[in-house]
Amino acid sequence: MNRGPHMVAGAIAGGAAAGYWARSQPGNLALIEAIGGAIAGIPGGRLPDIIDPPSHPRHRSVGHGIAPCATALVWVIQKIPDAQQWLREQAALLREERSRRPKGTDKGLILIEILLTALSGALVGLAAGYLSHLVMDVGSPAGLPFVA
Repeated sequence: MNRGPHMVAGAIAGGAAAGYWARSQPGNLALIEAIGGAIAGIPGGRLPDIIDPPSHPRHRSVGHGIAPCATALVWVIQKIPDAQQWLREQAALLREERSRRPKGTDKGLILIEILLTALSGALVGLAAGYLSHLVMDVGSPAGLPFVA
């Protein structure tokens, strides 16, 4: 029902959260992760309404439920650091490989490195976008159900 505002809030929350989680990454890498987070925050901000389609004002079920969403969020927060570490390691391996290649022959590696780095931020951004949707809906007349 509020598609536009949820998408904007998801992008802002996703970019901010991914940027915060990438704060220890060197310059451009942190920026790329923040951009990846902002992009992934857009569908993240829509995801609760994709799970629970807004067919009526009180459409909220499991996708908006406090208990299932909190449980999923805890699990995601525990898993994201390992996934980010793996993505960052793969990007670093590509940087090493690029340093051994002649200039101009590394364009494909650069693209893959950027995508891996952005994906690292996207993991955080998707979750933050989802959370932003729930925060916006908690103050609505329908509120959020505890379970479904």
